Amino acid sequence: MTAPIALDDGTEWLEADGLGGFASGTTGGLRTRRYHALLLAATTPPTGRMVLVNGFDAWIERADRPEYLSRQRYASGVVAPETGATLESFAAEPWPTWTWRLRDGHRVEQELFVTHGAPVAALRWRMVGKPAPLRLAIRPFFSGRDSHSTHHENPAFRFAADET
Repeated sequence: MTAPIALDDGTEWLEADGLGGFASGTTGGLRTRRYHALLLAATTPPTGRMVLVNGFDAWIERADRPEYLSRQRYASGVVAPETGATLESFAAEPWPTWTWRLRDGHRVEQELFVTHGAPVAALRWRMVGKPAPLRLAIRPFFSGRDSHSTHHENPAFRFAADET
């Protein structure tokens, strides 16, 4: 068994789409820069870039409590959830690949592939080794902001849907 990788070891990855857009982040999965994004598209290269998807929450649904494959840094020193699956390994080649070890010993591999010539990022999760009847849940963070800006609370935003 290898030693777990720190979520904030300072190393980063970047996958370019060949059009001026990219996906980028830290090897540990925490976004630490406003330019870290799952899908950052070049709308009017070379300067116009939009963050379309900041990232996501991913977790394995469990009867007792979810086991997170992702964590988020919301402010300096604040990471949530505090615990989750252990990041066992990261490989940059041929594309970013993370291997997470669950508390029951199962392993989940997460891959990110950016298509050359299109603003597309694809993610895949799969069990490594012994299969298990697990349920994966994903919550994407849609953004739609200029790559140089940040989002702030919008008290006018309504979560409730209008029903007709």
